[in-house]
Amino acid sequence: MKKKSLTLLQKVLLTLITGMLLIMFGDLLLRYFFDISLAIELLTLPFAAIGFLGLFMLFPQKNLFFGILLALVGGAVLIFYKVTKDGLSGTALISNSKYVIRVTPHNYWIVRHYPFAEKVIARKRTDAFFDPNSKMGFDRGYQIGLLKETSDSLYLEINSNTHRLDTVKKRGLWEKI
Repeated sequence: MKKKSLTLLQKVLLTLITGMLLIMFGDLLLRYFFDISLAIELLTLPFAAIGFLGLFMLFPQKNLFFGILLALVGGAVLIFYKVTKDGLSGTALISNSKYVIRVTPHNYWIVRHYPFAEKVIARKRTDAFFDPNSKMGFDRGYQIGLLKETSDSLYLEINSNTHRLDTVKKRGLWEKI
């Protein structure tokens, strides 16, 4: 029995789905080994929509259908991971700096954004943002200011329930925290 070759549209769709999975898997590896996360949130939904449309309209062959379905399920798992990786957190710009702070009740991360990625440059366990009366567990009315930055540290002024000065150690681009 002679196999029917794929049309150009099917080849393009397979390439898009494979590319999406490779980018998301690369993001997973970079995040695990170096605390670098690719900024691909907006790319995942169009790729998933293209994949599902192509799955039902362009692939009548049974083996190819199940292969694409398996790839899309893997992609859905990676999308779910991407959406839920940080848990419930608040994000705010740090005034007078190029950094962003991501806050949970008992931790905070200092993040630097690059054109297509973000790098966690410092992480600290602290209860500076904890608020037992809040549904999210942390004070949403905090303000952060950068007092001083050295090559290896950031000196922050944290205005939340308590006013405090804090210091965190910075990490290099390829260092894991």
